[in-house]
Amino acid sequence: MLLRFRVANHRSIRDEQELSLVAVPRRGEEKPKASEIPPTLRVVGIYGANASGKSNVLDALWWMLTAVRYSHTRWQPDAGVPRKPFQLDDVSRNEPSFYEVDFVFNGVRHSYGFEVTDREIVGEWLFEFPHGRPRRLFEREGPKGYRFGRALTGELRQIEKLTRDNSLYLSCAASNNHPYLSAVQRWLTGSISLATEQSLDVDPRDSHTRRMLDEATPEVRDRINRLIRVADLGVTGVSPGKRELDEKFLGLIRSIGVNLPGNSTEEFAENLRRNLEKTVFFTHSCAGDPHALPIEEESDGTRSWFRLIGPVLNVLEKGDVFLVDEIDSSLHPMISSTLIRMFKDPVINPKGAQIVFASHDTTLLGTMLENKLLERDEVWFTEKDARGATSLYSLAEFHPRGDENPERGYLQGRYGAVPHVNFEEIRSLFAEIHGAADEPSASPETGPLPAHQHP
Repeated sequence: MLLRFRVANHRSIRDEQELSLVAVPRRGEEKPKASEIPPTLRVVGIYGANASGKSNVLDALWWMLTAVRYSHTRWQPDAGVPRKPFQLDDVSRNEPSFYEVDFVFNGVRHSYGFEVTDREIVGEWLFEFPHGRPRRLFEREGPKGYRFGRALTGELRQIEKLTRDNSLYLSCAASNNHPYLSAVQRWLTGSISLATEQSLDVDPRDSHTRRMLDEATPEVRDRINRLIRVADLGVTGVSPGKRELDEKFLGLIRSIGVNLPGNSTEEFAENLRRNLEKTVFFTHSCAGDPHALPIEEESDGTRSWFRLIGPVLNVLEKGDVFLVDEIDSSLHPMISSTLIRMFKDPVINPKGAQIVFASHDTTLLGTMLENKLLERDEVWFTEKDARGATSLYSLAEFHPRGDENPERGYLQGRYGAVPHVNFEEIRSLFAEIHGAADEPSASPETGPLPAHQHP
């Protein structure tokens, strides 16, 4: 369960910003005690103008988790830290980047974070709060200064010796099978997943749902088919299948294998051929007759929904956290709202899975699709200031009235985070363009022709 995420000096986020998934107490509700796990939100949506930093909030959390997963095993010892600091002032480039996440693990609140420069880890810490008070598990000041709490046992000093200046202690501990820290690392890196519309991410999500179809029991395959049909995409079912590959293409595959050292050409070509043959067929009913089409011939909306089904089923089954950038990309607002409702419905989501999404779809804020689909503490905004730095803040900070329509208020600029378009500047630009087009053409040698000499 994710509670909070804090970040500073990452891409457009210069100063420290916090995204909270802790529910704001409603009128008359008591605040939770410090010893209690606070009520958490199942859904959070982030809104803002283009390039305001919505995606950077998700990117920052994902970068943090990537560092936890790979800093010890994949970062080169002498290559420093591949961070992404704020670039629009000289000071930030030289200051540390900060990442911290509060989460619930084994029924206990934990807080884990670190600070990094381009060269090394300058701070790292892990605390737990078994009775509401912080209890240190480990703390690192600079690359070498470690302190360990009495509650954490194991080969701590040996792992300390193996931890490089540019790798996280938690990452090193997991690589060396420390029982407790490995479990914490697995939760952080395995229980939070990301979906974007970038090409490097789309293919894995495609593969995720395809693999579920290939390997699924009839029960799971039926779930996928029912979710496809619920979206009313004109599809009656999906099934795994094979596509035919052109002989010239197969010849190209073999020629690539010949040039790869250490590979059996035939084995390489056969493995690649099997992978490329795999596809998914969508069955459409036309006048009662079924017709199957490969996924490549389906619309962007159908393919986007298909890509989301596998990860969503997985997240709901495990009670995990799902980060989705541009949730409205190629999806009708009714489909986006259905996905949000799935996470808010206790029958569909009994394990408390959470979704954090970025979107431009303001219909999800209003009441046209659903009566208050998103509550005030479930809506967050990003806005850039004059320095190009992102601010992140919640709709709850504005204390909107119960009957207020957040969609209308947002579009009217009541909460900020909307683009400021200077339409007169656009008109002026095109006036210059059209004015230039109407002027007489000029020759470099002769200059413009007199008006009466125009052909």
